[in-house]
Amino acid sequence: MANLVGLLGAGWAVLTGLSIGFLALLGWRARQRVVISRSASASSAQPVPRQDDIRLMTFESRELDVEHEVCGALAQLQEMAHRHQVELQVAVQPRLAMWADPCALQQMLVEMLSQAMQRAEGGAVLVSADWHGGRVQVTVTDDGPAGDHAALVGRLREVEQFAALQGGTLEIECWKLRGNRVVLRMPGKVAPDTLSTDDDEPDDPAAARDRPWTGVVGAS
Repeated sequence: MANLVGLLGAGWAVLTGLSIGFLALLGWRARQRVVISRSASASSAQPVPRQDDIRLMTFESRELDVEHEVCGALAQLQEMAHRHQVELQVAVQPRLAMWADPCALQQMLVEMLSQAMQRAEGGAVLVSADWHGGRVQVTVTDDGPAGDHAALVGRLREVEQFAALQGGTLEIECWKLRGNRVVLRMPGKVAPDTLSTDDDEPDDPAAARDRPWTGVVGAS
């Protein structure tokens, strides 16, 4: 009997030891899982590229018809033009082509035009496109109050970056009393038979405003 009791006691001790060891092993694994989880969480908290940065890296330039692209941007803004009571006019040199990413170009044109409409509420926004100094030039002119140049540069920063990454430039002018002009210059080409003998625009802002505009595409 004493031997049986001793045997049972020894078995119970072994079983208890195994149970404690098993629980300790489970605790270690659970702690390991927690550590791994924290590591994964820390990794997921790292900053990810912004969406606009991704767009900037995926341009695919192609030859685009400038008149088609300008009219497409204007069509997107018809409702805004009516809301702000802005008359939209366009004059595009025929058979003009620009090298640009189509999605990026539409974003650039829409942003340039929408900013001009907000400034020219109750007035007019004039859009021209022509061959200038060996490049395609798209000019958006509004007759609203002269804007703050630094503020306008900030609002059009993305347009300027998009242009630079496609080999273009953006120029912003705020005239003394009224009127603002944003000029986008991009690589492109024009059919030889459409080249003008004088491919420079007048430097005088008043002359630029008074040049003939044709093709009204939207009115209040």
